[in-house]
Amino acid sequence: MRALLALLLACSLCSVTVAAQAPAPFAARLDELRARIEQRAADDGEALGASLRDDATQAGDQDTVAATLRLLVGLRIDLERLPEALALANEAVGHARAHGLRRREREATLLLSRIRTLQGAASEVAADAVAAVDALSQMDIPREALLWAFNQVLSVLPGRPEHDAMLDRMRGELRPDDRFPVACSLWHSNGDAFFNRARYVEAHEALSIALACYEGVDDRADAGRVLVSLGRVQRAHGQLPAALEYYRRAAAQQEAVGDYTGLIQSLNAQAVTYDRLGRFTTSERLYRRALTLSQQRKLERYEVFIQGNLGGSLLNAGHVAAGLRELQAVLAREKSPFLRATRLRQISEAWRELGEFDKALAALDEAATAIPSPSFDERVSWLTAHARVLARRGDLDLAQRDLDEALRMVEHARVGTFTADSARRGFGELHQGLFAVSIDVAMRRHEPSAALELAEQARARALLDLMREGRDGSADAPPRIAEMQAVAREHGSTLLVYWVDEAAVLAWVVAPDAVHGHRLAVSARSLRQLVRVAAGSGNVPAAINAAMMGGPNLQAWRSLYRAVIAPLERHLPTRPAARLTIVPHGALLHLPFAGLLDARGRHLVERYVLHYTPSIAVLQAAARQPARDGQSRALILGDPAPLPRLAGVQLPPPLPNARVEARRVARSFPQGALLSIGGAATERTLRQAMGRFDWLHVATHARVAEEDTASSYLLLARGTGGATDDGLLTADEVRTLPLAGATVVLSACGTALGRVTGEGTLGFTRSFLAAGARSVVATTWEMPDLAGLRVMDGFYSARRAGRGGLSEALRTAQVAYLRALRAGTVTARVGGQVITLPATPLLWAGYIAVGIP
Repeated sequence: MRALLALLLACSLCSVTVAAQAPAPFAARLDELRARIEQRAADDGEALGASLRDDATQAGDQDTVAATLRLLVGLRIDLERLPEALALANEAVGHARAHGLRRREREATLLLSRIRTLQGAASEVAADAVAAVDALSQMDIPREALLWAFNQVLSVLPGRPEHDAMLDRMRGELRPDDRFPVACSLWHSNGDAFFNRARYVEAHEALSIALACYEGVDDRADAGRVLVSLGRVQRAHGQLPAALEYYRRAAAQQEAVGDYTGLIQSLNAQAVTYDRLGRFTTSERLYRRALTLSQQRKLERYEVFIQGNLGGSLLNAGHVAAGLRELQAVLAREKSPFLRATRLRQISEAWRELGEFDKALAALDEAATAIPSPSFDERVSWLTAHARVLARRGDLDLAQRDLDEALRMVEHARVGTFTADSARRGFGELHQGLFAVSIDVAMRRHEPSAALELAEQARARALLDLMREGRDGSADAPPRIAEMQAVAREHGSTLLVYWVDEAAVLAWVVAPDAVHGHRLAVSARSLRQLVRVAAGSGNVPAAINAAMMGGPNLQAWRSLYRAVIAPLERHLPTRPAARLTIVPHGALLHLPFAGLLDARGRHLVERYVLHYTPSIAVLQAAARQPARDGQSRALILGDPAPLPRLAGVQLPPPLPNARVEARRVARSFPQGALLSIGGAATERTLRQAMGRFDWLHVATHARVAEEDTASSYLLLARGTGGATDDGLLTADEVRTLPLAGATVVLSACGTALGRVTGEGTLGFTRSFLAAGARSVVATTWEMPDLAGLRVMDGFYSARRAGRGGLSEALRTAQVAYLRALRAGTVTARVGGQVITLPATPLLWAGYIAVGIP
């Protein structure tokens, strides 16, 4: 949609050497006219053009007259005075034809075609435009003039079969070091074309060249438009804060130079991004500002465009009737086939939400006829929308056909995304809606295995890419059912796989010999609320204090058991201490299942050994990582000091038991341990020593970011090694550590948390797995210092005694602490009193084992 707008606004006033034979005074005046138009000095341009045309006519210089007419036509196009532009273009064609000026006739024909395209008649003039470029290509004209012709024809051909062939011809003439306006415009068009084909790396390269080109010719207005396109590339990868930064830069430049059409586009781009963020009040304010500017400047195309986007935003915000009214109002005024198709898709969505399925399908059918050759985004959007309506109407087989095509397209496009982790994550996040519809339809068609394969295909793909870095071979396909059952056999486990979407919460039980799918009778919203309450409502110390005063409140844990375990219970193993592999999704990513409480008062960890994985494929990849062949030796970092200085941030309080914990852990590794406490617990120590150890234990503070614009970090001691030894070990830095085959224990608060996305939890567990760790023990909330010490003591004691693997050792520690709490034998001194601690899961359930069990 935005791609079309950018193309239609491609520079028509670009500087071209058009009057090489004109007398010197006329050539200089043409250059001056060209400069005034490029500076958007419209009144001066009109006056200069009229004067130059009259003088050239009197002098009999018909080529200068034709060149002047061409520039004046372009000026009227940019001012949105299309009827005047059309009349003048017809005059230019007639003038050139009457005086035998073949080149000028073809140039005027291109402008005429462009105007008719803006008026919605592209199909009538496309052939004339292509013929004009073919003719100009055979003439001996400057390369700059030929590139101008390509620029015009490309604005006529979007969505038509001839477009890509014309792009290829243009690319043969274009050079990266060109520094003149028409070349800048073509690099911009080139980047937008790559973007529309989901070739994002090439899009970014072309747009970066365009930006450098415009900056080289000091064109801040058009540089702003390229910034908008670069923001779209970021937005396509889910990098919304980065996209907003591009859009704000663009708006500032455009407002400074008075480029109001560009400013309207930048405001719109910001509004669209805030729509994606769900901040509809902010987006409506930006849409209305852009709409007011369009009306004040009498820019009808922009007014129609922005009003349509406002209607779509209202629809997304849940104001269906209001959105439908806006969309229907602009549809009759919308001449662009691309934008008509978009508005029709949005109208279809409104009818679908209102239960008018036939009207919804009719709108989509009309949308499909508007664009003969849709882009990747347009086709995927249409297929997803069509499938949604068909599914709501009950035509599940037809819906599946559409979804299959869309999924194939997304998988193909995924190969062309940026290799950066954030870009891969963002691309996956953008298409979560398609997967949600596909999974729901598969379940409704009574195909739980197909639904499960789709759920696996949708999650943690970017993490898998990180885990495969440096490994030969192409990307692995997501596992099929037989492979999932093989994973269950390999680990002696039953897999519990979840999918949490606003439309449905689904679960599958995967045993070595069977797969069972279930639609759970709980909403995503209810799950979020229950998980938050169970985890202390954001204040674990206060929740523990409340439990000490009035006994533990276990209602949320009971409700969660009824919601996510009880419906699956008949398919779960009955053997005591059987292993369950939890593959969570959505709100469940922050839930330690150990604390779930059944009707008989048993926590889930009392019946099963539990471990977690972001996806089944991630567990497969971790299993392929060979365990270290060392003698079970550990690197232990604890109680770091001095801590980093953080401007404006108060340092966390000391952890009295962190040093005690670190020393006890070191004693549990009789075959060797490097104990680094206080000033020795630095990033440099970690990087230099980790390669010699197969265990890493970290007892310190952590800061886990729940938002995309902040960093997560573990606090270590401030060292002397510069930026890489500053004491802030970020999640991104973790990925560079030599951890292949290691086991990692993060005895810090909330290290299993992070921002929840379709990729999973973006935090430390993900980063340590990406760095090659086979297993990570982490925490889902702020563990009290003394409770953490107790659980860690039990964990390492069980490990040293050889009681099974990592997850068995953790279970042994948690169950032992739970029993001690129930027996009333765990006390703490509060002030001058000795208090018996309650048997709340907040004291013991927060540790989870992720990866190899």
